[in-house]
Amino acid sequence: PVAGLDAAVICVTTDMVAMLGLKDKIIHGLKPVTGIPDGQCLELRSADSQVRYSAENQRLTFIIPQAWMRYQDPDWVPPSRWSDGVTAGLLDYSLMVNRYMPQQGETSTSYSLYGTAGFNLGAWRLRSDYQYSRFDSGQGASQSDFYLPQTYLFRALPALRSKLTLGQTYLSSAIFDSFRFAGLTLASDERMLPPSLQGYAPKISGIANSNAQVTVSQNG
Repeated sequence: PVAGLDAAVICVTTDMVAMLGLKDKIIHGLKPVTGIPDGQCLELRSADSQVRYSAENQRLTFIIPQAWMRYQDPDWVPPSRWSDGVTAGLLDYSLMVNRYMPQQGETSTSYSLYGTAGFNLGAWRLRSDYQYSRFDSGQGASQSDFYLPQTYLFRALPALRSKLTLGQTYLSSAIFDSFRFAGLTLASDERMLPPSLQGYAPKISGIANSNAQVTVSQNG
């Protein structure tokens, strides 16, 4: 019950609306319930939608047009729920040591270290691949080399289903040969799409005038 109102009202908060998976334009168009202070409750009932509460079953049911909803897939998390993670650094490595001990001659040892170092800040990811090698001969002489083959900065652009990369990167193409270059790339990333939408899928459109179950079949 709410003071000043004759009957109890269903209070749908902004947090509850966020869990429904509505499109942004629908959320922005929702108005607060009249009589509720500070706009804490949003009015979700309209000519196209319903909100029902069953006191007997303690159940709140939302009936919402599919056109209001973002795309849903049980094997996919929508971009609105993605997290950039925490600010942190990372370092992975792989170390190999080879020792050559012939029956005659000098013993020698070679070291090979390689991996990726990086830093995460918000949506940005800094990565640098590194390689280090060292060779020690039996005469006490040594030779070493350190190399950074690739350093780059990248981030995801969920609104474009793309990935932005700056720095040293490689051209990825099914037509041209791959080569390394320094610059900027903006490339689509199908991994941001639901599994059912990756690759080719025919577009099927239409409007149902009532609650309906639509079945799409081929050669059936």
